[in-house]
Amino acid sequence: MEIKPIEMADALEFASSTREGVLITLRKDGRPQSSDVHHAVLDGTIVFSVLPTRSKVFNVERDPRVVYHISHEGSYLSFDSTAEVSPIPTETHGPEMDTLINAFRAVSGKEHPDWDEFREAMVRERRRVITVTPNSVVGLIRPVWR
Repeated sequence: MEIKPIEMADALEFASSTREGVLITLRKDGRPQSSDVHHAVLDGTIVFSVLPTRSKVFNVERDPRVVYHISHEGSYLSFDSTAEVSPIPTETHGPEMDTLINAFRAVSGKEHPDWDEFREAMVRERRRVITVTPNSVVGLIRPVWR
């Protein structure tokens, strides 16, 4: 049986079919730290929102090298990636809020029932978006057996 490398487009398509993954960042001392998150694929990147006080935020800001891992129905992918954290929103309208709104729409697959409430909550919570940009991918995508 020949093992073929996974094409990035196929891996991102698979990642789009699930919402759960694990972000692996590096702590100050170099040890890995894993964080379960709910993601979406948006313009060739993997995105999700985060609270500003989470360790993954500090880890990414210090060292943007990350692995994003997905395991679903016998398939698994590990994206060797870089990540960045969006600025904290300070107003209900502006580029930081647009980033949060786009991430919400992508992850939830729907519109928020009250965008004013959403905008106010994002400023109050100081929510941010982590954008993971895959550089390469390894793993196995199994066909779904029915």
